[in-house]
Amino acid sequence: MKMMKKTYGPLLKDSRYTIRLVIEAILIGIASGLVVSLYRYALSNSENIFFSILSSIKGDLLLTILWFIILAILGVITATLMKWEPISKGSGIPQVIGELKGYYETSWWKVLISKFIGGTLAILAGLPLGREGPSVQLGAMAAKGVSKKLKTSKTDENRLIICGSGAGIAATFNAPIAGVLFTIETFSKSFDKSIVFVGLIAVVISDFIAKCFFGQSPLFTFTPINIPLNYYWILIILGVIMGIAGYIYNTGLIKSAEFWDKFDKVPLELRFAITFIITGIVGFFLPDTLGGGHKMMYLLEVSIPPLSVLITLLIVKYLLLAFCFGSGTPGGIFYPVLVIGAYIGAIFSIIITSIFGLDPLIAYQIIFIAMAAMLASSVRTPITAIILVSEMGGISTSLVGIVIVTLLAYTIPTLLGNKGIYEAILDRILKDKKTINLDESKSILGEYIIPLDCEYIGEKVWDLPLPQTALVVSIVRDGDTLIPDEEMVIKQMDEVFIIMNCKTYNEDNQLIEEMLYEK
Repeated sequence: MKMMKKTYGPLLKDSRYTIRLVIEAILIGIASGLVVSLYRYALSNSENIFFSILSSIKGDLLLTILWFIILAILGVITATLMKWEPISKGSGIPQVIGELKGYYETSWWKVLISKFIGGTLAILAGLPLGREGPSVQLGAMAAKGVSKKLKTSKTDENRLIICGSGAGIAATFNAPIAGVLFTIETFSKSFDKSIVFVGLIAVVISDFIAKCFFGQSPLFTFTPINIPLNYYWILIILGVIMGIAGYIYNTGLIKSAEFWDKFDKVPLELRFAITFIITGIVGFFLPDTLGGGHKMMYLLEVSIPPLSVLITLLIVKYLLLAFCFGSGTPGGIFYPVLVIGAYIGAIFSIIITSIFGLDPLIAYQIIFIAMAAMLASSVRTPITAIILVSEMGGISTSLVGIVIVTLLAYTIPTLLGNKGIYEAILDRILKDKKTINLDESKSILGEYIIPLDCEYIGEKVWDLPLPQTALVVSIVRDGDTLIPDEEMVIKQMDEVFIIMNCKTYNEDNQLIEEMLYEK
């Protein structure tokens, strides 16, 4: 009875449950905000140390040799951490999605240790990876740790993990609203009110903690001016370009991972050592391409570099990013997506302004728009992309332009059959998934919103072709919670709550999502 009450918590109109959610949200915001802020601080200092070392050893052969030995050692240490906790490899966002879908159960404290240290060492070595994917995973694991300590149900644990992920986005980008939207677009098929409620509290607290560390200024300080309305047609061209760019970006990262798969018999320590050393070599020729991409963004803030410089930095950044990410080194691709989008936007703006004689400051408006479009094209989270870039830049103008380009960029790779990057990476991870035996006595309560075009609208609830281990326990319709009987039919926008066994949740959830959302 106690387990059932914990599972049914979201359906109970109990003030004590609401108070508990508030307390959990505050704890998640504090835990995720502190962990991610400390991670962000560690990476920032590691990147500064790296560039300081790079400038100090130039021209000194002995110091250069010593540095490459250190790089190899850092690679071996990072590989050892990844072998200790394999789920810490790569970005971290696909791994969180996999856990929420029930494909595996992670050790939250092992992930926190291995991801934090491994990601820091990767940036110390100059790898061109971002902090945002790892920050999402760290925020999620901090939330899971809170859940374990509070001994919540598996249903609530999943909700808290989702909210911790959003808190991670808020802390790393200073973008609380984008943090909430990201959780909805990435981790949840439905508009779960409890996730929004807990998530908003968690991201605000997490964002506040991050601002205490790093201040309140927007991450980008560009000063854009609006694009003249009679030139809005160029945004259609930009949208097409960004859609194709997102397709190429995703395809390249997956192909790079497949390339590294050919060397699966090579010890991970050697693979990482090679990756770190090659990164070090690139650093001697194009140091601005290393690290998360902050150096490249700073170049744009100072002034738009010449076209040849932009193209060179863009190509090298992308190729090195794909090479390093494909090897499995811990680090994100979220911020690098924005950097690559910014550089494509800068290239496009130079061409357009020179042809039509437009004000060169329009370039910064185009850069902002291209960043949002690139993120939507690669990750397939268009609403998050629009709000995130607006929050990061402290701008609210030209939202119409951002929406036009973002939706075009989102549509093109989708029509081409290209999956979102995190979904594609998760598919690869699951090929090597090891089965986890979960406690069969635990249940998960899933929430599904009936879409407007669902083929089961008008069908009786009891006639739904659900898995044998899944049961509809209630439907929320127009704010009322209804217990289904043999005559109740499905209506559009119903919130259907389905209880599933923890052990079969991954298969059941996949079948239900395919039944309701895929055509």
